Amino acid sequence: MLATIGSAIVVTKPALAEYEIQESQVEKGEVEADYRGAVHWGVPKPGGEGGAGGGDDDDEAAAGGGALEEEEEEAGLVQSHDIELQYGFTDRVMFSTTLITDEPIDDNFDLSAVEIEGQYELIEREGNGLGLAFNGSYGFATRSGEADEVEFGPIVELESGPLLLTFNPFLSAQVGNNRQTDGLGFQYGWRGEYKFASKWGAGVEMFGEIEDLSNSGPFDDQVHSIGPTLFYNPSGEDDNVGGEGDDDEENVPGAPEMELTLNVGLQFGLTEAASDTALKFQGSLAF
Repeated sequence: MLATIGSAIVVTKPALAEYEIQESQVEKGEVEADYRGAVHWGVPKPGGEGGAGGGDDDDEAAAGGGALEEEEEEAGLVQSHDIELQYGFTDRVMFSTTLITDEPIDDNFDLSAVEIEGQYELIEREGNGLGLAFNGSYGFATRSGEADEVEFGPIVELESGPLLLTFNPFLSAQVGNNRQTDGLGFQYGWRGEYKFASKWGAGVEMFGEIEDLSNSGPFDDQVHSIGPTLFYNPSGEDDNVGGEGDDDEENVPGAPEMELTLNVGLQFGLTEAASDTALKFQGSLAF
């Protein structure tokens, strides 16, 4: 996700547009509206000790301005909400735009970035097998003193019966006069989803971020989290449930049908820079 770099405070965000897993498929003429939100507990705060509800700010301030400013680099988010609209221009090319809003622990809830994104599908996944696409985005920071950011990388999918694996390994770079890093960063997300019923799936997701690969620092200063996710697709079919399904069944192309998908999950922080726990909720409507 777009990293928010303040003139005095650096806010460390969860990676990949607040727990987003990008998918490789592109369908011509399809419009998709997405919502992604998350609420965090045990958020890293200025001082680096305890969550959002603990600690002694007066003692931290008394420790000295320089020390406090350095510690404030570990501040995280209390909540975030993304709204995305995407459109498939061809069978392989998709463009989207996203409004990213959030509330850092030491700032007000506000619009933090506007992102434009393009995707090209290299290998179309048809049932079981491999899907591959390339994704690139540019995020315009909207808070004063913050850096724009570029992200790019592959989207890899591998399906086998009821199991779908998705990988998002992205490189990132800060752009403009407000950038705080000169080198590339690395962000990743992966998902393993098992479809156990026609409309339901369960899985595991993991996310992480290294802001500067040339100066990655200790593992605890990076943002890494993992947790379970439950998926619901009201228009889901019985194909590939529990290993069943017919890969030889002919797919007849036609106009895009309306499809609603929902998922909810928990993420547990693996490092001190990540929030202790986050509740994520996402919805997508395609037509």
